[in-house]
Amino acid sequence: MKKFGFINILILLVSLSYAQLQDTTIYIDEVVVSATRTARKIIDVPAQAVVVTASEIENFPVKNIDDVLKSVSNVYVNRSWGIFSKNSSVTMRGLEGSDRTLIMVDGVPKNKISGGAVNWHNINPENIERIEIIKGPASALYGNNAMGGIINIITKKPVEPVEGSVKVFGGQYNVFGGTTNLMGSNIKNDKGFYWGFNGLYRQGDGYVFELPENRDETDVQTYLQEYGAGTKLGYQFNKANSLEVIYDYYDELRGAGREVFEEGGSYNKYITNQTKLKYTGNFKNSSLNAIIYYNHEDYDAVKESLNDYDEYKLSDASSLKNDQGAWLTWSRKFFKNHYITIGGEVKAGGVIGDEIYRTSSDIIEYNGNISNYALFLQDEMNFNKFKVVFGLRNDLILFNRGEQTITNPTKATGFIEGFYESFESNQWNAISPKLSVQYALNPNSTLYASYSTGIKPPKLDDLCKTGKIRKGFRLANPELEPESLTNYEIGYNSAIFDNLILNAATYYSIGEGFQYLVGTGDSIDTGGSELKPILYRENVSKIRVIGGELSLKYRLNKNLNFSFSYSYNNSVILDYNISEDNPSKDLTGLYIVEVSPHLLYAGINWRNRYFVTNLNCNYVDSQWADDENTLLIEDYFIVNLRLSKTFLKSFNAYVDAQNILDVEYIDRKGQVNPGRFIMLGIKYSIILKNEI
Repeated sequence: MKKFGFINILILLVSLSYAQLQDTTIYIDEVVVSATRTARKIIDVPAQAVVVTASEIENFPVKNIDDVLKSVSNVYVNRSWGIFSKNSSVTMRGLEGSDRTLIMVDGVPKNKISGGAVNWHNINPENIERIEIIKGPASALYGNNAMGGIINIITKKPVEPVEGSVKVFGGQYNVFGGTTNLMGSNIKNDKGFYWGFNGLYRQGDGYVFELPENRDETDVQTYLQEYGAGTKLGYQFNKANSLEVIYDYYDELRGAGREVFEEGGSYNKYITNQTKLKYTGNFKNSSLNAIIYYNHEDYDAVKESLNDYDEYKLSDASSLKNDQGAWLTWSRKFFKNHYITIGGEVKAGGVIGDEIYRTSSDIIEYNGNISNYALFLQDEMNFNKFKVVFGLRNDLILFNRGEQTITNPTKATGFIEGFYESFESNQWNAISPKLSVQYALNPNSTLYASYSTGIKPPKLDDLCKTGKIRKGFRLANPELEPESLTNYEIGYNSAIFDNLILNAATYYSIGEGFQYLVGTGDSIDTGGSELKPILYRENVSKIRVIGGELSLKYRLNKNLNFSFSYSYNNSVILDYNISEDNPSKDLTGLYIVEVSPHLLYAGINWRNRYFVTNLNCNYVDSQWADDENTLLIEDYFIVNLRLSKTFLKSFNAYVDAQNILDVEYIDRKGQVNPGRFIMLGIKYSIILKNEI
């Protein structure tokens, strides 16, 4: 009945809007850069490419920027605690794990080299110009982590002398905060400086995420407190050449929902500093783009608990993670039909971490580093109605400086005695080709077929850290190798009419060397009521994904837009390598965890004399929570709403209601979502234009 109610609302809005029919033009000339590292219209990209604009983000019921990605077909966003989640996992094309989708901001990777994780909290939605999503493996251009696809977030660049906004908001769970974005430009005659500043603050009391029947006196509300600021300073030498430097700072504290004796209980705290230097140059026959970046994350956590015997355990964990790198591309048209892009990339990431137990004598220290050196080449060939894109990249990945020290161990960590271990260096070489062929049926419709590949390196925690994890006791495996994925795809992109865009694709992917935790057959006593299995990460699986996706965008008139997307993924383990060294259960034929076969989104954006209304819904199919496919997470259907009103020209008031039907669903850890979540806000915008 809930679904039928939503459909009735859509029908009502359609009927109300016919009288406002004024403009039936829908624009398909949006430009995307991420697909080929060169500016191309979406219709000219032989892939499934999507651009989410700043106006779409503005009208969406967004609490975090990854929320808006739920509107894109074949993108799954796992944020089960809402804004109180420690992190969010964004995956694509039937693959599990956030480290299999490459996330970038202005071309700089946000996936940490040490483990592939992404912190979505430190991206200010008010500072985003557009988001580019390219689906399917893209390692031929981007290398690591680009197995399911890439998401590139482009920040705003000012065009007026002064422009910006200030927003304040508040809502349930005592959430309140604000954002600011102020920028300007003194560019005259195509030369001059431009600048920008943005800030954010948010705090909230949270909720108890444990189910009522599982709670005890140590289960408390989550909480959050976060603030950040960023600056951008650029100089435009002429219309085609510019240099800019960007710096962002972010401080985040999130409660983990458990408190025994410590004030604040268990928590996670992140402080990040991100700096990038970017050059963009366009010359008569060529273009040159370069970025240098440095990212630093300082992580601290307190963990306290009572075990099954009411024994109190308290520990502190901390780590320093540094990512730095640079990439450069040069593009030029050769002969009549070839547009060549060549480039290189160097990046490195490392971690220095420790875990100190306060209720025992255990101390765990570890560190490691991964470096990546790459060269890539791309040739875009145009032959009348045919377009051929060939790409090739070679990555050399190095693991070194892996060490671990265990001091004064007890059953609290499971180690028998203290030791120091230095891991041997290792290296891998990965070649990633891509070939796409596109045929233009007419100026607004294309067919394409593509062959593409993706790679994902091992995580440093798997390479050089031994210790307790949620599933058991994990051994380091410095011999772990990268995963690879090969994808075969055919697709169709079209503006069937002036006001309807249709995109569709079907694909077949084979993954080799996928990494799974496997058992040694032994167990260890870590102080709990049961022995813990000893595990290690190994390349033991060959996987297969068969899938398809469909998306529609329909503009009835300038005031009423509809969007619909659907995707299907059949993600299974084709072969699981069982050997004497791996006595784990055979997983052959089972489904990959945290992959919902069916994902559906439908939305409507309606502007009338009273409000701008965005009403949308997401259906997420059931998914397996464990490798053995014994625990099934039920499907759910969520409806979200935003109502906004502009008044006095510069003010905009809004109400956001996520999960307005108050649907309860359980995540992989058996914990519950926050339910209906309502926030109110008001925004003031300013634009001072150049004098005519």
